[in-house]
Amino acid sequence: MNAPQERHRRAKYLVLLHTRAHQRALLFNEEHNFIAELDDDWFAVDNLVRAGTPCRPPPSLPLADLARNSAGDFDGQLECYSLG
Repeated sequence: MNAPQERHRRAKYLVLLHTRAHQRALLFNEEHNFIAELDDDWFAVDNLVRAGTPCRPPPSLPLADLARNSAGDFDGQLECYSLG
């Protein structure tokens, strides 16, 4: 795989989106594009939280669209971590 493609797949931000039913863990690249959701791998999420640095989510992250896809139960709480 060449470097430009690899860079687009590398996670730069972890966002924990809290809903009434559960918590979603979303990964974004440095261009603020959504790249993955970590569904049931909370061991990996815990490791990323410990390795990351708490930060404000960049305004260009598409969080509004992803929150709407949370079955309407997004309670407005989220955490954001910069991943190096």
